Amino acid sequence: MIRDLLGTADRRRPNPRYRKASPMRLYDARRVEQAEASCVFATAWTNAARRSEVARQAADRRRAKTMAAVEQLAITVPVMGRGELIERACSAYNRLEAGLFDEPASPACDPAFIKRITVDHLWHDLAGYDQALAGQYGRLGGDAAEDRIRERVYEAIARAYPYLAQECDRQAHSAPSVRHLALGPARRIGPCGHAVTEGSGLAPDGFPGDTDPG
Repeated sequence: MIRDLLGTADRRRPNPRYRKASPMRLYDARRVEQAEASCVFATAWTNAARRSEVARQAADRRRAKTMAAVEQLAITVPVMGRGELIERACSAYNRLEAGLFDEPASPACDPAFIKRITVDHLWHDLAGYDQALAGQYGRLGGDAAEDRIRERVYEAIARAYPYLAQECDRQAHSAPSVRHLALGPARRIGPCGHAVTEGSGLAPDGFPGDTDPG
């Protein structure tokens, strides 16, 4: 509309914020007011508003479709005995954390720590819904879809293992528990409460272990 109704700029000035950016185009305010008072502008404005509303409705439909797909996603959590599950969680933790801590994780570790790595094990190594999360990146409603998938996975784990319900609720309301690097150093808390500072670290509640906010 600026190009069609105002044409060539009256003046050009260097961009004050970005030196390498294109020069700013300045238009005489009186020309702008005259253009906005014309019938051509009124028609163009109405058409633009109509196109914007059509685009918004289409985007809403795509978001709704994405969320419907999330609700239909089949989430199955494997069920096993408590002892077997804890042993598997400890083994997975020790494979990933080999060399970071003096003592490996074991069923005798702090109960809160065991619950934390057990929920993470169910999420990452058994349930395997990271791919479903990754599939939402870039989609309309992607953030909401990711949040809902996480929520549904934690709900499924809590139903299958009621003794993990409180830890599931804690993780569901904290940072996303996915295997990716966080920015900056992080202090990892091991099985015996010993901290190791790492340059890349894991995000809060990243698998496995924890990150000390201090």
